[in-house]
Amino acid sequence: MNPIGAEEKTLDWRIETVGETSSTNDLVSARAREGEPGGLVIRAISQTRGRGRRGRSWFSPPGSGLYFSALLRPDGKTEISSLLTLLLGVAAAEGLAEAASLRVGLKWPNDLRVNGKKIGGILCEYLEPPDQPPAVVAGLGVNITTSEADFPPELYESASSILLSGGRVPDAEPLLRLILRRIAFWYKEYESNGFGAIRDQWLRICDNLGEETSVRVLDETFSGINNGIDEAGRLLLEKADGSTQRITSGEVELP
Repeated sequence: MNPIGAEEKTLDWRIETVGETSSTNDLVSARAREGEPGGLVIRAISQTRGRGRRGRSWFSPPGSGLYFSALLRPDGKTEISSLLTLLLGVAAAEGLAEAASLRVGLKWPNDLRVNGKKIGGILCEYLEPPDQPPAVVAGLGVNITTSEADFPPELYESASSILLSGGRVPDAEPLLRLILRRIAFWYKEYESNGFGAIRDQWLRICDNLGEETSVRVLDETFSGINNGIDEAGRLLLEKADGSTQRITSGEVELP
């Protein structure tokens, strides 16, 4: 992990907290369309329609997690949102590891895991509002004190929380600020030097590197050895014939 000195430039984060809302991504997206500059962060105590990738719902009960979205105004086109998803994964994994004294792993493209169970997820959405610069709305949800009884039955086997993982339980507000500092560090690195160092750190944190992996892409499943990601953030699968398949978007299926 790279240290952050107090003298280093960070993003001008402006944090707003709301009680219950439908989705923090929706709130930040609306502000982005109105011309809000980058650095806006909206945190919610609970979400009624929190969502993950591909329109899935994100379980967001009140008071048991950290749910927020941040507005970024990067240069670049649509593909930047996939790189920022990986950047946020690195930042959040580092922040959670420090705050909770846990080894937090990453599963491509957007899962934060402990012992193979998901404790957090990331959703980056790219916007091109009329008469406004492009924006990425970066949403993050983390289960902090969620108990087994809190999870819906369909999540029992795959989801966890910091509490259930045996970690030190942080308060949501300090955890938010810690993760935002890590995002600012890596975002500055990305703007200055590109994706290389972020990719290297992602590979160090990934928790299923070198394992047999299956990825669902639309109606087709591809399998192979997970060889990490390339310079464009694509998943590298080594197939049985030794060739490499590069996957831009898909869902890694749990074993």
